[in-house]
This record gives sequence, C-alpha cells and structure tokens, in this order.
Amino acid sequence: MRIGEIEIHPLIDGAARMPPTAAFTATSDQDWAPHKTLLGDDGMLEFAMGGFLFRLGDRLVVVDAGVGPNPPAFFTGGQFLDSLASAGASPADVTDVVFTHLHFDHIGWASHEGAAVFPNATYRADARDWEYFVEPPASLMPKEPFPEGSLEGLVAPGSAKPFLDPVVKQVETWDGNGTILPGLDIRTAAGHTPGSAILVLSSGTARGLLIGDVAHCPVELLDDEWAGIGDVDPALAKTTRQALARELEGTDIPVAASHFPGLRFGRVLTGEGRRYWSA
Repeated sequence: MRIGEIEIHPLIDGAARMPPTAAFTATSDQDWAPHKTLLGDDGMLEFAMGGFLFRLGDRLVVVDAGVGPNPPAFFTGGQFLDSLASAGASPADVTDVVFTHLHFDHIGWASHEGAAVFPNATYRADARDWEYFVEPPASLMPKEPFPEGSLEGLVAPGSAKPFLDPVVKQVETWDGNGTILPGLDIRTAAGHTPGSAILVLSSGTARGLLIGDVAHCPVELLDDEWAGIGDVDPALAKTTRQALARELEGTDIPVAASHFPGLRFGRVLTGEGRRYWSA
C-alpha cells in the first residue's frame, strides 16, 4: 500500500480462523448474510496476526509485533521475522516499534528468550496502556490466577510484563494526541484498552489510518450495533468505533488494522443508505 510517498508492507505473523458467530457471539448467520465477502470460501472468519512496516525519512518503523513464536491455542504465529525479511529488513534495521495497544497479540515479537528482538529500536506505547498491562496497581490485579493459557489471562492487567520487561530500557511512552515521528501522529482511541491508539500516516496531502483493534473486522465499521471483541470499556469502545466509522464513510482515506484479512487496507464507502467495505 502507498500513502503518498510512504510504502507500507504487511508483516504477517499468523492467523486465527473461526466461525463468525463464534467470534461475534451476539450475531447469527442471518446477520452475516450481507457480509459474506468478508469470510473465506469455507465460511470461516479470519483474523490476521501481524503488523506493518514503513519508512519515514531515516526511520524504519514497525507498527505492532504480532502474536509471537509461541501462540496460544487456536492461533498460528511465528512468521513475523520471515515477513520482515521478505520486506527487505532485519530486526537490527528497525528504529521504532509503535504499539497501537499492549494486548499479547500485538507485542508477541517485542522480545524473545529474554532479549529485545529489535535491539536498536525505540519501543513506543501509550502511558495508560503501560500502566495497565505492565505496571498495574495492586487494585487492578486479578484476585485469583487465570487458568494457564486462557485468553482472559492473556489480556488481564499485568499480562504484558513478560513480553516488555526485557525491553524496558528502550521504551518511551506518550500521553494523549500528538506527533511521535514526522509523518506519524497518534490519536487517542480508548475503549478497547485504556490507551488504544489510532496511528495517522501523512505524506503530502495523502493520509491513511492504522487503527489497531478499534475494529477487529471491517464489519464493525459498517454497522453501529456490532459489538467489539475483548474491550476493557465496551461502551467507550463502541463510541470510539462509531465516531471513526462516521469519519471514514464516503471518504478516500485508506484504513487497515492488525487483524483485517491479509492485513489489507480498504475504504468505507456509502450507497443506498448503508456503508460498504472496499478492500
């Protein structure tokens, strides 16, 4: 994908595939009937695992770092560094790793075997997510441990600490909206996590959005009543998602997320009183 002079490469790490009604449990097959183009030929819904790579001047930037080499059940992973090599880069080349939020499936390659995967990079994250997922107060910590490997445990307060402790000396946090690199701006998009962010890429008059988990699937941008997945604050996440969908509809702004199928960009189009997704 190109946004002005910025060339963006998808970094596939793996995927999770499941029936769409298992992912969005409040939906039915009838609800999915208008959205079959978002499903595979077998009717399954695919959530990509991975991130994105692009260059801004002399900076080589990775956004989100996949699920890692040891993914939990029902996920596949381990391809991230191969994808990086296919894009013509090595971990040592990366100058910045930017996390849209700190869930396990976005930080899986932050470190490996106790060492930073990207030894020369500055790791960047929202301060509120850092406090929640790495250094939470005792009042937020679960009173009982979650079963080993459970998804609840993997997104609980403190769950990012094993991934990010090895890189703590390389971490810089942001607080609120602003520019973190020339051509890359942060927009607060809280709800899915306390510090979820939308990244705005700009080049000349062109811009595009990387939206993290504001939406896991394009369908969430098409209908205001679709619920998100794993939101810390479901009501706030819904408000954030609806505002983004209304901002995007009918524009030529390309948008991608770290779970969209194939990590492909698309646009939210309108017609006949409804929104459509065009990949």
